[in-house]
Formats: sequence, C-alpha cells, structure tokens
Amino acid sequence: MRLEKLAYIFFGNNLVVGSHIKKQLNFLRENVPPGFKYRDMDDLGCGDGKVTLLLKEIFLPRKLRGFDVNPGLVKRTRDRGIEAEVRNLEEDVPRGDLAVLWGVLHHLKDMESCLKKIKENYHLIFIREPVRKGVIRGMELGKPMRAEEINNLAAAYLPGSQTFYCDNNILIFYNQAGADG
Repeated sequence: MRLEKLAYIFFGNNLVVGSHIKKQLNFLRENVPPGFKYRDMDDLGCGDGKVTLLLKEIFLPRKLRGFDVNPGLVKRTRDRGIEAEVRNLEEDVPRGDLAVLWGVLHHLKDMESCLKKIKENYHLIFIREPVRKGVIRGMELGKPMRAEEINNLAAAYLPGSQTFYCDNNILIFYNQAGADG
C-alpha cells in the first residue's frame, strides 16, 4: 500500500497515456450516451489531470472540476488549467451533475459507501474500472475487482445502469432519471 501511494504521488494516475488508455477513450467516445455530454462534469479522482483533459474532449462539459486526495496532483491538475481541489472522497463527496470516476473505485477502502454517496450527490455517473482476471492483479495499482464483483456493485448501487466492456475494463453509465423513471 505504501509503494502504491509513493508511485501515485510521483507519477499521478498515468505516467504516460499509453495506447491502451487511448483505445479505451476512443471506445468511450463511440459509446457515450448523448445525455452525458454538455453537463457540469466533476472528475472524482482526477490525479494529475492528464486523463481529465482527454475526458473533457469526449464529454464536452459546460464546466469542469477535478477532485483528488493528493495535493501535489491537484496542483498539477490546476497547472493544466483545470479547476481542482483536494478532497478525500471517502470523507466528503462533492455535489454536481455528472460524476466521472476513471479507475478510482478500486483504490477506495469502502467502495460501497462512497458509491452510495456519489449516487446521492449526482444525477449522472460514469465509471471506468479495470477488470481483474483470476488471482493475479496485473500492473494496475489498488485492488481491481473481477467482472462479477463490479457488476454486483453496479446492480446494488446503480440499478438500471448501462455496462460496456473494452479490453480488460468495464465502463458503466448511470442515469438517475433513467433508473427512477
């Protein structure tokens, strides 16, 4: 856990945005529901803002904010021109229109409580999570879940969500209005 925190402090969420991330972003671009565009977007767990800027090109938000637990990464996000603040999602979830969590859930100690609070505070939620295959976790830091674990979490806390798979990742779109109405 300490090694993960050190790596995150120095390198952010991605040392470089590699071809695997670009492939996922292209897949997202092709599959993002129209109702998720042109919203006020909060990137919860924005890291250093590299991916946030790429997500901005896809979601085309009216307003963009980033939140991360690491002050150094929040500074880097701000240096990229993104409004950002230090916030620990496990203690305090902001409120807004569209919450984006790109590879964040598997880093949280209490995913269920955090997801429940995010659902209370946002109308729309987009989640991208790596899928763990078997016992080996691979290169992803944190504790990636198996596909069935992620699906169970979505079914319990985000009923009616749309799920897509891209390589070893799951993309989840949740629309509160679509689930409630």
